[in-house]
Amino acid sequence: MTKLLLSSFMLMISICVFAIEPVRTYSTKPSDYGMNYTEVKVPVSDGAELNAWMFKATKTSYKIMVLSDDGKGNMADLLEHVSMFLSLGYHVMTYDYRGFGASSDFELKNEFYMYAQFEKDLNAVVDYLKKNHSSIPRIHFFGVGMGAGLAISVACNRDIPFVIADSPYQTLDQIQAKIKEVSGVEMKIPLGYDKSLIEPKYALPKKGNYLGGLMLIVGDKDVIYTVKDIKEIQKMGPKNTQLYVVKNSNGDNNYKVDKDKYLEILKEFLKST
Repeated sequence: MTKLLLSSFMLMISICVFAIEPVRTYSTKPSDYGMNYTEVKVPVSDGAELNAWMFKATKTSYKIMVLSDDGKGNMADLLEHVSMFLSLGYHVMTYDYRGFGASSDFELKNEFYMYAQFEKDLNAVVDYLKKNHSSIPRIHFFGVGMGAGLAISVACNRDIPFVIADSPYQTLDQIQAKIKEVSGVEMKIPLGYDKSLIEPKYALPKKGNYLGGLMLIVGDKDVIYTVKDIKEIQKMGPKNTQLYVVKNSNGDNNYKVDKDKYLEILKEFLKST
């Protein structure tokens, strides 16, 4: 009985590590840090509504960075990244996928790695910015984990010129197989979707030439988003695709391993934007 309970507990832990894990309440808000922001609602084409935070650059700027999270927690987890991009002269927008934070309700099952509907959510943010903030014409993407793969794919289809992808998946089948190989857990992935809309392997060869620059980031000790797999994505990207391998990182949070180096790499990459 003890062994059975232990096995069940370890299985639950493995699922939590790799599955989506939405949190509805915000453990912290930008106002807690004295950050200047506006909370906005973003309509989605299928009737969903997203909660988003808009941060204005401290100086005149014509570019905005849209941040897509990894499917765990909510956008409050990205506030340090917001601060980083503000320091680089960007306006910044964070948003929550449906079913996360204060976005509209959506049934999410934690045995899933992601849902295809999240692609509509990111596209809705782009539509919102183009409609309501036309004075900021240069929209760029940053994503982590699930959000990184999504950012690459949507960028290719929306002619978003610059993308920073921290630990992206290549295909959903591949990430499903990798998770099973490492943990023994078979995560569920979406069915019946257009691969070129949400999978970098299919989006990049089709429309990747529209990208002005792609920065890929991976931890050198990451066993899920491996250096080898990220290098495969690099081969598919535009000729100027760059790769930053974070030393001594298992991929849990590449930014926190060496914040100064991370900032330096991104600053250099975004210099021409």
